[in-house]
Amino acid sequence: RLTDGIGKGLKDAPRDALVAGSAGRRKMGAAFGLQRMLDTLGSVAGPMGAFLLLRLWNGHPNQYREVFWVAGGIATVPLLIIAVRVRERFALSTRHALAGGGVLRGPFARFLVVMLLFTLGNSSDAFLVLRAHSVGFAPVLIPVAFAVLNLTSAAAAIPCGGLSDRIGRRPVIAMGWGVYAFAYLGFALVRLPWMIWGLFAFYGLFYALTEGAAKAMVSELVPEERRGSAFGLYNAAVGILAFPSSLIAGILYQRVSPAAPFALGAALAALALMGLLFVPAANRQEEHLRGNPRI
Repeated sequence: RLTDGIGKGLKDAPRDALVAGSAGRRKMGAAFGLQRMLDTLGSVAGPMGAFLLLRLWNGHPNQYREVFWVAGGIATVPLLIIAVRVRERFALSTRHALAGGGVLRGPFARFLVVMLLFTLGNSSDAFLVLRAHSVGFAPVLIPVAFAVLNLTSAAAAIPCGGLSDRIGRRPVIAMGWGVYAFAYLGFALVRLPWMIWGLFAFYGLFYALTEGAAKAMVSELVPEERRGSAFGLYNAAVGILAFPSSLIAGILYQRVSPAAPFALGAALAALALMGLLFVPAANRQEEHLRGNPRI
């Protein structure tokens, strides 16, 4: 698990910078939406494939080891594609690439602060399971509910990313955080098990609206040669704050009520949404994009 975590940490920032550099500004939101869709579909297809292989090799003494061998073999395919087919569109300046600290200022720093405020209320999705269980939702249906969430997110990812290309990143992020606030408010107030289905599907729109648009916004708030550093800071900051956000949610869940962490998440999402008003550079960037058809 440690090695897996290190691998994910190493790949995310350069992957995002590569997507941003390959797409062009007018299609960047759709490109990140495509990346989000494929990532989500992979997270659904992977466990399903493992389940089918385990059923196929049921009774085999090394069935789990064989599944990992298959997974490792599949993982080498994108490595070969990257090595042979993927090319960067520009060469980065070493001097600028190493000056990563320079990105933590101006509009990017303000956006990062607002994002961290939102992340503080964005606890682990494991609390959705606990909340569903607390209102009597059948445990056997939890994987199906998450499949609904993931399929909703995957289906809407490209359209939502394309929407951010047309109307700007900030409005789409604001819509996503609004969806999150209403979804978490719904989880705080839910009383009947059947309502969980609608909440999971609605919550999936949050991922579709925010993940692509937020990454596209990061790439537009920093110079092109510093995107890798910016994505590294962004992913690290959001990842680090995920622990205290879930810790706070756990304390509230146990000591206050099962609804409390969701009420906090909705409130912080609303505050972060208002905080977007204090990232004025986003508006100027959006006007620049609309005014320059060659970008």
